[in-house]
Amino acid sequence: MHPVLFDSAWLGSINSYGTLIMLGGMLIGPGVWWDARQRGVSTPFVFLLDFYLVLIFGSFLGGRLLYVLTSPLEHLADPARIFDLDEGFVFFGSVLGVVAGFFVLGRRYERRVGEICDILATWMALSHAFGRAGCFLSGCCWGAPCSPELAIAARFPENSVVYLTELVPQEGAHTIPLHPVQAYEALGLLLLFVVLTSLRRRRGPERLWVQSSRWALGYGLLRFVTEIFRGDPSRGYLLRVELAPLTTALGLPADQPVMLSVSQAIGAALVLVASWYLLASRSAATRNGPKSPEKPAKTLSETGR
Repeated sequence: MHPVLFDSAWLGSINSYGTLIMLGGMLIGPGVWWDARQRGVSTPFVFLLDFYLVLIFGSFLGGRLLYVLTSPLEHLADPARIFDLDEGFVFFGSVLGVVAGFFVLGRRYERRVGEICDILATWMALSHAFGRAGCFLSGCCWGAPCSPELAIAARFPENSVVYLTELVPQEGAHTIPLHPVQAYEALGLLLLFVVLTSLRRRRGPERLWVQSSRWALGYGLLRFVTEIFRGDPSRGYLLRVELAPLTTALGLPADQPVMLSVSQAIGAALVLVASWYLLASRSAATRNGPKSPEKPAKTLSETGR
């Protein structure tokens, strides 16, 4: 793991986390531009610039707010911590912040929020995968302890986030072996990205919220599972359910809770809502017959105005 990618005499220390988040955000730009153009946005490049502004401010404010709300009493006791950005962010809060910003973006470009969310849903998993890779390199959002015999066990160095928090036992200049849960999620996100982009290219623009629902279903399931392997306490738990036979079989400590963290609850809600909407959309498509192959992009574009 390399929390610092390299040191520069001009730029100082370049950290892994921020660099990979920036790289992931840049990589989805061409896809978002192409998607907006396909849907009939008259100024796709200007739309892309506004899109990035919403991503930056929405994810920053929403992610920080939800992080604070996961432990409100602690932050109320020490209000200065609310503005301590080194503590972290919550991804689901960033999603909510971005969606809120899309209401403003939709009014500006006379598009429905669902259409803009569908654009993001197709490409967001790629950006998020880079973010999780950054988590792995910096040692944040770490996993639960695992057997040292596990081939992919991660031992984080003394300049990593997990080592500096002193919340995990240490062995010399490294932590004890931990599940590389950040890598698990990054790989799952890359798979989700492949599925979503394949469907988008093959089927074209579909009914509003369908692509967003696919992302919600896929990521909700992925996050619910990966949370079982998480070891950091930042998400908070709504209730603690321990299943020692299951966690032991997974190479986790016997007292590792399998549910229900705040993130798991949100993930489960995403799965339920997305499943309902996809089933309802499929039923509606069956009743109404196949969509006319003529002018599919124009029809969707008109419904987005």
